[in-house]
Amino acid sequence: MIKNTFTIEYDDYPGDFDLALTMNSGQTSQPPWRNVDGSYHEILSIDNDYVLVELTQEKLNDDILVTYYSENDVDYESVRDKLFYIFDLDYDITELYQYLEDNEELNDVYQFNTGLRLFKAQYPFESIISSICSANNSIKRWTKSIDDIKKSCGRKFIFNDDEYYIFPNEDEFLQIPEDKLKSFGVGYRSSYMINSTGMILDDENFHEDIFEMDYSDSFKKIIDLEGVGPKVADCILLYAYNKHEAYPVDVWINRITTYMYFNGQKVSNKKIMDFAQERFGKYSGYVQLYLFNYARESGLMDKIKSKK
Repeated sequence: MIKNTFTIEYDDYPGDFDLALTMNSGQTSQPPWRNVDGSYHEILSIDNDYVLVELTQEKLNDDILVTYYSENDVDYESVRDKLFYIFDLDYDITELYQYLEDNEELNDVYQFNTGLRLFKAQYPFESIISSICSANNSIKRWTKSIDDIKKSCGRKFIFNDDEYYIFPNEDEFLQIPEDKLKSFGVGYRSSYMINSTGMILDDENFHEDIFEMDYSDSFKKIIDLEGVGPKVADCILLYAYNKHEAYPVDVWINRITTYMYFNGQKVSNKKIMDFAQERFGKYSGYVQLYLFNYARESGLMDKIKSKK
């Protein structure tokens, strides 16, 4: 077993980063990584090797200590590049802050979200299943279901005498009997997951095509999957395929957006999605992420609840 370490310093990426805030923000790319005494552990696929990565950051903008273990010698730059992708560290978040500050309705939103970044999927398929599982579900329940599927049906690795698992790929997932899949708490979503997996396997270049498409075309393609409505489609496009224009609208984002922009009037999710595309454009995904966390942390959500 080969052990290596390196540090990602504050000056290595533009803007702020808070690892714990990002990891635990409920984004449907994947469940949070395993937390061991404040260090986050996950198996990453790097250049055809599987690597155990451990990340530690004491607080906002502190250096990130990266320790990784592998059977073969894996270049640290490949690990670094993977981490920069997953946590969107190449994105200049100060540009987003400026956009928020320049918009009257949003100019204090980033103060409650400093360092919150996208937590993107290592495996798009895992994000698709996570997002389907998240529909009409709590963060606690869907993350437990995905973790249970991973532990029961995924590939197992042993690092430092501990067991780690990766989510099953499409072929492996289709081998899971539906009754067993339901035992993980996914309920009626089991058939959606199975049928959507079959649709993905029938399209040899499914993931590659979506990565290459613009937001509009990729939305039309992803929403054809079974069990994928507009909200789930936008979750998948944002977290699995890095489409920043996506604005996932659930009941709470509907209430928050209508409260802030439509005087609390009843507005359809479709109208809100169209509004976000026109109003927020390339910032839509981050605005949605920030608004949800802002509403929780600022007391806005409680204020909205009291009006219902």
